[in-house]
Formats: sequence, structure tokens, C-alpha cells
Amino acid sequence: MKIQFLNGGLGNQIFQYIFVRYAETHYPGEGWYFDDSYFYVNNVHNGYELEKVFHITPNLLSNYFDRDVWAEIIRLKKQGSSLPQTLLDMGMPVTMLAEADTYTQFNPFSGEIIKSPANQFQPEVLEISRENIYYHGYWINKNWLEGCKKQMISELKFPKLADEKNLRYAEMINKCISVGIHIRRGDFVKLGWSMPAEYYRMSCQEVLNSWPNVRFFVFSDDIVWCQEKAEELGLHLTDGTVYITGNVNGKNYVDLQLLSMCRGIIMSGSCFCYLAALLNEGLQFVVNPFGYEI
Repeated sequence: MKIQFLNGGLGNQIFQYIFVRYAETHYPGEGWYFDDSYFYVNNVHNGYELEKVFHITPNLLSNYFDRDVWAEIIRLKKQGSSLPQTLLDMGMPVTMLAEADTYTQFNPFSGEIIKSPANQFQPEVLEISRENIYYHGYWINKNWLEGCKKQMISELKFPKLADEKNLRYAEMINKCISVGIHIRRGDFVKLGWSMPAEYYRMSCQEVLNSWPNVRFFVFSDDIVWCQEKAEELGLHLTDGTVYITGNVNGKNYVDLQLLSMCRGIIMSGSCFCYLAALLNEGLQFVVNPFGYEI
């Protein structure tokens, strides 16, 4: 059995899903499952979203175990025992492949741990011979997607826009040289990962130097702050800057959908906008100082 950790917001969940689908495509016959226990004890972002947004049905461990067994796993998780540790304590041989050091926070484990560099495309991690492997990672690299892109484009289809406001946003984005600007605040501010206003101001000017007729579309988890800081951020440099609002309380995925329609993207360092760039089949230019492969 091979198990992939599932956590975070929709962006993280999609990258983790792509990794498993790559593995299933290139190494058929392996039994893959997603450890969704994180969402039973954590209330972050909008919770587990893959099925709600894309109507796909990943193999979740919560559906694999009998209900009473799963309830005991969750009880132990709430007491601090990660799922891989619980399985190990139950006598199941488990090896962890850790692509991210956050396993010490989310999945503390006393068994064998094999470490792999973060966000690198290394298919050899799928060739490790062990009876059961628990993969703790985020796999934020375009090559996992490229290895099964036709399949992923088919599976990761956003629902059709239905409400008038978002249909109007989509029409505006499609009728101009649209540049999506992703400004991540919230947890990024607390973690010290948010980009300074100067980065956005210089990026906006850089885009305008080459594409003077663009229109900016601003996506953020703190639109009010963006509007208040518009001049500092350079958002005032074009006429008619559009601030995307209203996609909250479970509709946040629509921001990802709209951002993936823009002809250009100014990135924030978040996997959310990186994913929008990778899913954007009409992308013409991107401001990307983060080393992400597009």
C-alpha cells in the first residue's frame, strides 16, 4: 500500500492529487490511498475540496477502514499520534518518504524515514521497494502534471460559472489583455511569507513596459487591504483595475478558475497562483521570481 498525505487548501490538495495520479499512470498496479485524517482534526481554509470542486473520487483512507477503526485512528490523532505512527504501532510495517520537513509537525513518526528534496521532480521516489510507504509531501513541480497532463486536464475541470457576477468577470478577462495579480495575505503575513508592496509595484510596471494596454485583475484573501494600498502596490497604474470579490465561504476555487483564464499572471509565491499558471492553456506571460517552472 502507498499512502499520500492530504492537507492544506485547494492548491496543496490538487498538487498532492496530481502526484498520485502521475504515480498511478506511470506505475500501474500499485494501491494508492489518500490520508484525509488531517481534515478530521483541523478546520483550515475550506477543508477537503477535491470532490466538491471537481467531482472526482480519490481513494480516501476514511473509506478504506471500517468505521470503528477509523474513529479510533482519529481519536489517537487528536491525542497527537499521526496516522503513519498509529499504523506502525498497530504492527503494520510502514516507511515514510518525507519530501517536506513539516512531517515533524503534521506526521511525527518514529519509524524509518527516507528524505527527498522539496519540490523537485524525482520519479525515483516512486520506485522505492517497501511493503507500505507513507508519502509526506506537496510535490509542487510542473513535471508531475506534465507527465499526465491530458488526463489531468480532463479530471480537473472547474464547474461552469453560473452566477452573474463571475460570468461578468470572465467576460472582462477574456475581452482584454488581462493580467491576474495574486496577493496572498492571511497566513502568509503571519508566517512572514507575504511579498512586499514594492515587488508588486515593480512587477506591474515591468508588465506595462512590455504590454501597455493591459488591465489588472486583483485576486486576494484581503481585497480591502489591496484597495487601500493600491498606489503602493502599483494597482493604480492602469485604468479600470478590477478587484475580484465575493468568492468566499467555499467558492474560493472560483478565484483559481478566473485567475487561470488571465493572459498574464503576477505571482505571489503561493502554490495557488502557480497552479493557475500551470492550468492556464492561454498564458502568454508571467512574472515569476520564485523559480517555479512554468
